[in-house]
Amino acid sequence: MPELRDYVCWDIERVVSSIQTEAVVASSAVFLATHTDLQIQRAEIDGRSFNNTGQMVSERDVLRDFLGRKTATGTVLMPVVGESGSGKSHLVRWVREKLPASDKRKVIYLEKSKTSLRHVIESLLEGVDDEEVAQVRADVRASTSSTDTSTLALRLINELMIALAGTTSAELRGRQRQLAGPKGLALILQDPVLQDQMLEEGEFIPRFAEHMLSDRDSDDERPAHFTVDHLPLNVTSAMEGVAAPTRVILRLLLSKPEMRDAAVDLLNEYWEKSVQATSSLGGGRVLDAMKKVREIYARQGKEIVLLVEDFALIQGVQRDLLDAITETSQREGRTVLAPMRTLMAITSGYFHDLPETAITRIEASTGGHVYNLDLVLNNEADGIEAIASFAGRYLNAARVGRKELEAAGKSVPNKCDHCLVRTACHDAFGKSAEGYGLYPFNRPALRRTVHAVAPADRPHAFVPRTILSRALIPVLTEGYDSIQEGSFPDEEFRNRFKSNRDAGDAPLAGRVREQIDDLHEADGARRKKLLEFWSDSPTELVNLEPGIAAAFSLPDLSIDPGRTKALPQTRRATSPLEPVVDGPQGSGELGLPRSLQKRLDVVEGWSSGGGLPTTEASTVRSVVSRAAVYRQDWLNPPVKPLGVSDAGQAGWGNRANTVSIEGAAAQALAGDDSPVIFKRTAANSEFFKSLILLNAEALTAVRSQDVVRLASMADRYARVLRKRVTAQAQLSDDDLVSGLRVSLMGAALAGHAHPHMPVEQLYTAAFDLGQSWQRSDGSSRTEMWQRSSNAHMTKREALIDTLRGALGVGQGIGAVQVIDAARALPLLRRAAERWELDDVELPRWAQDAAQPLAGWRMLVPAQHAQLVSLLHDIRQCFPRGERSADLLSQLDASLRVAAELGLEGGSHISAIRVLMDEIEDADWASLTLLERDLAKLTDGLEGPAALAAALQGVVPLRDPQLAGMHQLLRAADAFLTDALQAAEARGQTAASTAGQQMGALMDTWQQVTQAASGDRA
Repeated sequence: MPELRDYVCWDIERVVSSIQTEAVVASSAVFLATHTDLQIQRAEIDGRSFNNTGQMVSERDVLRDFLGRKTATGTVLMPVVGESGSGKSHLVRWVREKLPASDKRKVIYLEKSKTSLRHVIESLLEGVDDEEVAQVRADVRASTSSTDTSTLALRLINELMIALAGTTSAELRGRQRQLAGPKGLALILQDPVLQDQMLEEGEFIPRFAEHMLSDRDSDDERPAHFTVDHLPLNVTSAMEGVAAPTRVILRLLLSKPEMRDAAVDLLNEYWEKSVQATSSLGGGRVLDAMKKVREIYARQGKEIVLLVEDFALIQGVQRDLLDAITETSQREGRTVLAPMRTLMAITSGYFHDLPETAITRIEASTGGHVYNLDLVLNNEADGIEAIASFAGRYLNAARVGRKELEAAGKSVPNKCDHCLVRTACHDAFGKSAEGYGLYPFNRPALRRTVHAVAPADRPHAFVPRTILSRALIPVLTEGYDSIQEGSFPDEEFRNRFKSNRDAGDAPLAGRVREQIDDLHEADGARRKKLLEFWSDSPTELVNLEPGIAAAFSLPDLSIDPGRTKALPQTRRATSPLEPVVDGPQGSGELGLPRSLQKRLDVVEGWSSGGGLPTTEASTVRSVVSRAAVYRQDWLNPPVKPLGVSDAGQAGWGNRANTVSIEGAAAQALAGDDSPVIFKRTAANSEFFKSLILLNAEALTAVRSQDVVRLASMADRYARVLRKRVTAQAQLSDDDLVSGLRVSLMGAALAGHAHPHMPVEQLYTAAFDLGQSWQRSDGSSRTEMWQRSSNAHMTKREALIDTLRGALGVGQGIGAVQVIDAARALPLLRRAAERWELDDVELPRWAQDAAQPLAGWRMLVPAQHAQLVSLLHDIRQCFPRGERSADLLSQLDASLRVAAELGLEGGSHISAIRVLMDEIEDADWASLTLLERDLAKLTDGLEGPAALAAALQGVVPLRDPQLAGMHQLLRAADAFLTDALQAAEARGQTAASTAGQQMGALMDTWQQVTQAASGDRA
């Protein structure tokens, strides 16, 4: 006896041959075997629309109405409306199958899969022996057999252009008047660039041409008419190549939506004329031929029944055909045209576009109603039974197979009747009201599968073609092997079918999915989908119904009842990261506000494939990112603490580039470098719920494991935060070295740092704001040096604040109190290795303070040259080895003698004495230190070594009176030289005591200066 485990009762060949998505494809036996009573609504016509009356009818009601309705004109035009796949053509096919045989009736059947113009004409005119009708058939054959698709498409667009060029504003209405004539919309079709766009593969005209020449494939859908999407509005490729008049029309269409609508209406209005001209059917030939057909059948006493599976697809002859089939059969009390009954399937949208005359004649012939097949199964009980009945017939057909169905005739065999596992199968999976087993589905799985493939805007819509093509056939064919292998539902099924929340199908609860994930079983993904679809998403972890579990080879779990129950309420936590004992997530037990529960539901929807809106995603990102900030250890290594706003400025906040959430709003804008990444998992869903509850301070509902997880994440990502802050704030070691170098060079300008200075002094200078720095030797500095120093000092505070914040410890988030010397000293030593900024990439926070140092390579040599020159001039008058007291004493004596003798230059004596007073405290011995420092720069030094030597000479603070000493000596030398010359000119005698004294003083001064000259030599 076969077991239900891994059991299949169909094969793929039978599925393909017996389940057809197009009603016309199946044989009569298969069609009737799979036919399920359609849910048809009677709808009243209201202008160009219709309204459902709530009255449900059967196919038999439609058939009786269609065949029994009497009209004054002898014509019945009855539409069957509905969206694509709703079963319109199925109903038309069923009517054909059920038409009573009669030699008084001519049946013309236009299949939707045979919509080539030749096939349509030949079907309409079949069996009529008439010369005029025969000529129409011959002309259509000739026009469609002697061309190919591309040629026909070109002929169609040119005929359409000719038709539009012949229009006048007088014959058009409204906005269409702006598009009339040869300079209107016809220009768009005539322009080669735009014409090429309209003739590209897949566009309306080429697809129409293809279907004019050959019948469509069963699954090949073609637009019924032009839409705005078919206009050639590809501006980037069009504007440059089109002629100026065409650009005017093109800009009109691009700028005004209402003009685009008008253009589309105009194209559709004249399209049939272009089709008729292309196929030699113009001038009302189809209308005349159909009248001839009706005349012939009238003479035979027959009624014509026209069944059209899709009226929208017989373009080219629609208007003539409408006129022909609605033409009254009576003339002056006698029947001249055969009565016609037309049942035509038409989409709801195309019904609105029918000519006014057609709408009027439909109302007259049906009493003002249509039959609507757009079924919405809102009633749960009726809906699931309708789905089960529909699916059951097709599932049975797949088991029986086409050949056996055709051999059985009208008596459809039920494959389940003789199945050895019938009892177990029906007990586990159920059966339809007709007794057909639903395996491999059950009712919940069928409902959810149907809802999963329903149109997005109509989640409860029952669309037979969609159910067959996108649900039953894929499951039976793709699941054939996976069921036998024990891997059903496989990944393909899981990806294809998602619970439709809009239809009321809740996905499997995140808590249940999380519990399954915790088990780490190999069949976890299958278990989730089976519980969701076949067990209707239980709110607690349970085992599958035994028969279903056996059929799909899924072992039972050993479930701890306590584990799956809602957890108790607990105390309120005192901090966001303090664990609390678990509480239930549901709103019933905790009484959560409806708005908060709605947010939790949104997260649940995200976990099952939906999107996570901005509000919820922002909350999750905010809680996680802030936790890392609060958890940061700013003491290891020490750094000034950052607040949330500081972290945000550094690129760490509630954004997708910090916390990446799969499927969240704005996630596509984030890069791939987000440090925190959440995938769409059940565990993350439950975690997000806890974060939202934390944020809302509903802490009694928060699970302890989620709080512990948040704390753990905060610890882990605090390190990542520091790294990101460092990178974003440009506070890496290399950045800090560059900043410290700028600080040292700025301190050098103020005389507080230079190469070879002890590192302790460099350390102090590097972190000093410099607010108390005053250069006392400013008089001996160059103007460029002073200007650069002053400019740097205005920017130095911001530089030092950043260095202190990056390398120091603050009080709270306040000022830095302690610098981390262990980290700072190695960086400082690296900074002091070079005293220039060439080829150094500066962090942005150091650039302002570094800008005044841009001329460093000119600044230092210039200052060095000035000091060398200054020292040279001083040594001219005050050579090494001399005592400043002797020099000043001699100068004082010279001034007194010159004053007594009244020598020339005596007027400068007072000025020189002022200079002597000003340098009274000068340290003349400092000249020796300056001379020694300046001498260290020799011609043998190059590059950094030369610059370091120059800095050691120019940076240190020198005697404030250095410039004064220089000025005094130069003034004294000039004065004494002039005084001696004046004395000699007067011819003073040696007998004069004053003259002798002056001569002696002058001899001494000359000896001094000569000695200085000798030393220089």
